[in-house]
Amino acid sequence: MKKTIMTTLLLVSLLLIIGCGGAGINGRAPHAYDGVKVMVAEAKAGIEKIEIEAFNTKMESDDMFILLDIRERHEYDEGNIAGSVNISRGLLEFKIADEAFWDDEGMFAPEKDEEIIVYGQKIDRGAMAAETLVKLGYNKVKYLYGGWTVWEHGPDALEVEEEVVVEEGCGA
Repeated sequence: MKKTIMTTLLLVSLLLIIGCGGAGINGRAPHAYDGVKVMVAEAKAGIEKIEIEAFNTKMESDDMFILLDIRERHEYDEGNIAGSVNISRGLLEFKIADEAFWDDEGMFAPEKDEEIIVYGQKIDRGAMAAETLVKLGYNKVKYLYGGWTVWEHGPDALEVEEEVVVEEGCGA
């Protein structure tokens, strides 16, 4: 009798696990995007950006904030904004609240209500990282519009890059 009850419980548990396999987070199906551009656009729409002029003013002020460079380590090593902390985009979720990581940086882990400004190479990674931080409960997050490119080369750097035309067809 005990064996039959245990087998039944095991089968019911297995069916519940299999039946909920595609349920996603909190019983919701995972959000599917038509492409990365749509995903980035959604992130940008929900996150506050800071333009380079306002960022420069903030850098010259006495305002306290955490500046995160979410590029890969080799990108950071080639040049970065002074005072920034490097956490690559792929490790952000794991290191942002990791006390040992912040101890190694000589800092405290950010509190949920501290201002955080995130930057990547240009726009997309910074916006995605900022959205991730908001999803983790950080409520004063912005991304630097244009990222490292605009910091290093000025606001016109993005316009030049956006003018590049990709030719298609037989002659390309």
